[in-house]
Amino acid sequence: MSFQTLLADNVLVQWLTGNRRRYDLAVSMAGVKLGERFVQLGCGDGGLLAALGAKIGYTGRACGVDDDAAVAERAEQAVERAGVLAEVSSASYARLPYDDGAFDLAIVWRAGTLASDPAFGAALEEVRRVLRAGGRCLVVAATPPPGLAGALARARGQAGGPPADGSVDALRAHAFRGPHVLAVRDGYSFVEAMKAR
Repeated sequence: MSFQTLLADNVLVQWLTGNRRRYDLAVSMAGVKLGERFVQLGCGDGGLLAALGAKIGYTGRACGVDDDAAVAERAEQAVERAGVLAEVSSASYARLPYDDGAFDLAIVWRAGTLASDPAFGAALEEVRRVLRAGGRCLVVAATPPPGLAGALARARGQAGGPPADGSVDALRAHAFRGPHVLAVRDGYSFVEAMKAR
């Protein structure tokens, strides 16, 4: 391992530099390509939206939606600071402001309000509507840490993680094909499925 790799992986260095590599795993799991169209439900801090938007370039379309207007505004500022073009909206996950079949990929970021949203099924219905035939849905959910901290988080209902997360079953129940766990790494689970053609 080189000194440069050790320095890049150092937590203090990442904190001081804004932790630019924080979303590398999620971007890799999403597998976005230049020119693709994607929507992200649940904007968080806007970092993932900006990282994905940078991958698709100016020929693609990057959209983010959050049901909390303040979160959507922070995400919009984050993508602007990153120099990425993205449309950010505040809307209900059960009524997305996009046309049918508008996207190649939908990323459902199950953190914050979306993780505890009782209308997760309604959000998946909307995701299915806005995806093109053969489009992919990627559900990203926080997983509990190992040990006592994870047991406490699960007891409080703060982190589900596979299999308790239920994303595979929810995707199957909403007519997505082939839902499966891509990976469980670095505190997240990645569950992928495809809209039937």
